[in-house]
Amino acid sequence: MAILSNLSVILILRILHIGGGIMWVGSATLYLLLLIPAARTAQSAGQKFLQTLGPKFGAMMGMVTTVTVLSGALLYARFFAGGISFIWNTGAGFAFTIGAVAALGSYALGAGYFGKTQEKIGKLGAEMESAQSAPNPAKVQEMNRLQSSLMKAYQFDFILLVVAMLAMAVARYL
Repeated sequence: MAILSNLSVILILRILHIGGGIMWVGSATLYLLLLIPAARTAQSAGQKFLQTLGPKFGAMMGMVTTVTVLSGALLYARFFAGGISFIWNTGAGFAFTIGAVAALGSYALGAGYFGKTQEKIGKLGAEMESAQSAPNPAKVQEMNRLQSSLMKAYQFDFILLVVAMLAMAVARYL
């Protein structure tokens, strides 16, 4: 743990964590508030755009979020050197903990739900597109259910990220 007391290591971890957090929250905001509404307006062209963007965006966000979480975990681990009481007995420790829990919730949601659901939507969309006749009503209903569920998850994820961002931004001043 002595390495976590090295100023250069701390600065690198903070740059990775704060830079990653900026990219994470900024990308989630861009995706939820701009790209998804634009894709809906563009209808099938928008769907194709998101299907093309999705795998690349997901891979990039996987790297960004993992670096952010790992650097944050190492920064958080520094508190244990002085004892765990810092986390519960100070405003800063409590705020960092709230931020960490919210960010980990978002990370788990992204790793465990977003990619899998987007993949299901992509496969179902390809099936519906390749059909020679009108889409099967059951498949249309399933597509609507998946898209609605994913949108609710994106909105919940956005709330988690805002909580994490706000908690970590003010923690030092509590």
